[in-house]
Amino acid sequence: MNPATLLALLTNYGPTLLQVIGWMPTIQGIVAEAASNDDITTKIKKVLPDAAAALEAIGGQLFPKAAPALHIAAVAMTSFDPNTVKWVQGGCNQLLTPSPNLAVDGIAGSKTQAAVIALQEKYGIKADGVPGQVTQALIAALLTKLSPTVLTPAPAKAA
Repeated sequence: MNPATLLALLTNYGPTLLQVIGWMPTIQGIVAEAASNDDITTKIKKVLPDAAAALEAIGGQLFPKAAPALHIAAVAMTSFDPNTVKWVQGGCNQLLTPSPNLAVDGIAGSKTQAAVIALQEKYGIKADGVPGQVTQALIAALLTKLSPTVLTPAPAKAA
């Protein structure tokens, strides 16, 4: 994300972001238990309506190529689920040639988003930069095909 966008987000949503950070455990739980991207959005809207409004606006800024219905889930997955982000980063490093050499740090920055878009474009799925269910399923299938004896599943959902 460029500095001007970051500054605009902080200026417009700074106080709300502080609230969202306070709701972090709840959002992490929703992401871990959700059955789908739509499920994440629906649950956040129901449980944390104030956070949902902020996440929707932020999602539009961070993921301009994504459908508006994905904005909340995209921000929740990439900002509140570092294990999945690390798995996606590692997958992109293994599956893209040349490797984007992403730091596997759980932070979904601009390089991670660009790598996700490159992967989505390479395999013909909607290139929106959101590592949602379709992209995660693609990565899992490709990693399994790459090394069928060593399965690399997506991060397990919390019980």
